[in-house]
Order: sequence, then C-alpha cells, then structure tokens
Amino acid sequence: MIKKILVFTGSRADYNLLKPIIKLVSCSPKFKLQLYVAGQHFSKSYGQTYKDILNDKFKINFKSKLLPENNSKRALLKFLGKLINEYSYSLSKNKPHLAIILGDRYEVYSFCVCCYFLNIPIAHIHGGEVTNGAFDEALRHSITKMSNFHFTCHDKYSQRIINFGENPKNIFNYGALGAENASKNKKVSKNNTFSEYSIPLDKKCFLVTYHPETKKEGNLKREINIFLSAIKNFKNIYFIFTYSNSDTEGNYYNKQIKNFKKGKGNIFIISSLGNKYLNFLKHCDCIIGNSSSGIIEAPVLKTPTINIGHRQSGREFSRSIFNCENKRSEIIKKINFILKNNKSINFDKIFYQKETSKKIFNKILSISKNLDENSYKKKFYEKK
Repeated sequence: MIKKILVFTGSRADYNLLKPIIKLVSCSPKFKLQLYVAGQHFSKSYGQTYKDILNDKFKINFKSKLLPENNSKRALLKFLGKLINEYSYSLSKNKPHLAIILGDRYEVYSFCVCCYFLNIPIAHIHGGEVTNGAFDEALRHSITKMSNFHFTCHDKYSQRIINFGENPKNIFNYGALGAENASKNKKVSKNNTFSEYSIPLDKKCFLVTYHPETKKEGNLKREINIFLSAIKNFKNIYFIFTYSNSDTEGNYYNKQIKNFKKGKGNIFIISSLGNKYLNFLKHCDCIIGNSSSGIIEAPVLKTPTINIGHRQSGREFSRSIFNCENKRSEIIKKINFILKNNKSINFDKIFYQKETSKKIFNKILSISKNLDENSYKKKFYEKK
C-alpha cells in the first residue's frame, strides 16, 4: 500500500531545510507526497517564496494563504485560531498516513495541534533544543509532546526529549539538515554571488540576520535600535541585511533597516535570499545577529558568528560562535575582534553528520511499514 506522506512548510526558513526530504519522498514509489505550503510563502513582503517551490518542480497540494494582520501578540493569537480552523479542514478531508514537520514557529505549532487531534502521526525535526529568548521555546517542546517520532541534531537534545517522557526507540540523532545543506552547497564564486547586487568584492562584508527577542521583557524597539547604532560605527564594512521573520516587532525591524540604509552606501537590504543564502553566508567575513543559521550552517562554511543577545541562549555552540549582550559597546568590541582575528578562528561542525536527509528518509520508510493506530497512542516513558 502506498502511504501518503505530508510535508508541511510555513516559511522560507524551513523549506530550504526540508527540500532534500521532499525530493526523496516525491521520488519514492512507496510514498505519495502531499506538500502543504502556508504562511510567509505567500507574503509579498517576504518574497513570495512559494514561487521557489514551484521552480523546484514540486506540486503544491494544499495552500494556506492566511497571514496575520500585523505582528502584535494579539494579532498573532487571533491568527492561530484561523490557522487551526483552516488546517483542520484540509487534513480531515485528505488524511495523510504521516506528517513531517520541522522547527517551532507558530504556523508549525498550529499544524501540529490539528494533526494531534486528528490522530495523524507526526515526525518532528529539530526537537529538544533550547532557545531561551523566543516564544518558539515553549512551542517547540509542546510540539515534541504531540509528536510520535523525533529527529534531533545533537545527543544532548535527544536526552532532553527522553527527559520529557518520550520513548528512546523513537528518537534519532541524524544531525542537522542545515549543516548537511551547507556541506553540499554548490560552490558559486564570490564575484557571481555579489555582482548581481553590486556589492564590492574588495571590502569586508557582514551578513546581518537579526530577529527581535520575542520572550525578552522590556522595549523590543529599543533593543533593535541599539543593535543598529552599533553597526553604524563601521563605515568601511558592507552590511548585507535580510528581513526579519514575522515575529513580534519584525515589521518594525524591517522598517527601521530601510530608514537606517538612507544615505549609507555600505548598507544593502535583500528581503529574501532564498537559494542564494548559503552562498552569501560562505563569502561574507562574518554573520552577525541572532539567527540559527549562525549556529548551525555558519561553522560548516567556516564563517565566524557574532551571536547577539539571548534568542539562541541554551543551544550548543561551536568555537567559531562569539556571544555578546545587545549593548553597543560590546557589539563594537566583537566586530573589532573578528576583524583582527578572522584568520585564527577555529571551526568545529558539532551538528554535522553525513547523509542526514537520507537517514531521515530511510527511517521514515521503515516507520511507514508499521503505521497504524498504535503509532499515535503514546505512553509517558518512565526513565529507569
């Protein structure tokens, strides 16, 4: 019997990671791929990245074009209710045998809730991690408790899931898809990467990926402005900004960087780099901000990371990641450190394993042979 395997993607962030899995599932005679595309993919502000999916020759089976009215907490809560209503209708109409989800964003959480109530087994990628500075922290752990199978990227994360009462037999550490993608990324020259955007080749370039700390008490707008004021100090470095995700105050950040760019020849803003992101990460002298790509992909590409604030606090860090508080003086100090010590930084790939995507696919292939009502009947696993 051919099994219907659904893969959910809600943004540019998870699609590029899931793409190898999507390709393997779509090519398998054992599976029928159901691709569910939602959220940011249909936003003009974020580059309408559903077009990237179509360009990759994947058929989109289900679409959810709902977007939040704004990025306020109240608007996001209202949005969650709408998502659950729409997702549940699609899922109950064409119930898959297994759903594959990745990460911890609210779109993923809403989708997971629907699968859980409809008794659809869930395979979750990137559970067990800790990010103390974002709402994603609690959503991720909630997703873990609703999921049946867990694909982690570090032994410490696997152990944390066991501590949650999940059966070790259903937890698999196969490394991070992002690290695998970075290691296999097709090499494109710096000239070809930067020339499209008229970015000079003979200048230091920093890739800026910053997202508001949604869980931090205090004035998020003030935090964003402190970060930008530190960057303003370096007129000889070219800073390449990407847009924030649709988090609380994300739109404010995007507006602020547009204002920040005015009158500055060393500031570039690219809303969505899509498939070009890893090439930019490879050829920039540093990635600065608080994106998980600075934690997982950057060490593989041997690009140092300045990780600001506490959004990623709780993760395991490679030696090429330099943490600092979101204070102007500390950020300036770290940038100067990178400029001075760039060639002596040590890189270790703690999240990388060979053939991560194939290992996940093969395990799902094995799991699919025995999918029945027992797959979604979970018991709390008591550690001996």
